[in-house]
Amino acid sequence: MSAIDKEPFPKFALYIAGIVIAITITAAAIGRYQTLSHAPTSNAIQEPVQSYIDLQFYDDLDGSVLVKSAETQAVVLKIMPGEDAFIRAVLRGFVRDRKARGISHAAPFRLYRLVDTRLVIEDTATNKRINLRAFGQTQQEAFARLMPATVQK
Repeated sequence: MSAIDKEPFPKFALYIAGIVIAITITAAAIGRYQTLSHAPTSNAIQEPVQSYIDLQFYDDLDGSVLVKSAETQAVVLKIMPGEDAFIRAVLRGFVRDRKARGISHAAPFRLYRLVDTRLVIEDTATNKRINLRAFGQTQQEAFARLMPATVQK
């Protein structure tokens, strides 16, 4: 026979564990509610912007993706199937977020070049941004091809 058979588990310890669990669940619920209830105060990029371009992405019949300037509708780049997986993955994430929110696909994506040469892509429909340098220089360069050097806004 073991010691647990002779002596019951202390009820005080069970009460304390229950209180800790209840406090944890309450704190998580309050934190989640506060995060959802506060809208951002500003949608603007806080760092100096050197230039930007508004882009729209379209699936083509051959499986490629056409990247067009939202302003002129000129084709900036045609991404063939199997190429530029990082660009496709970023766009898939943005599109999935739009679909989840029931937002139209018509709003352009904005690609910023900041003064310090970082690139940031923003979904203008949801105001979500991705700092592309965070994924490495090679991934940032994939998007840098979409921004003509002559575009200065």
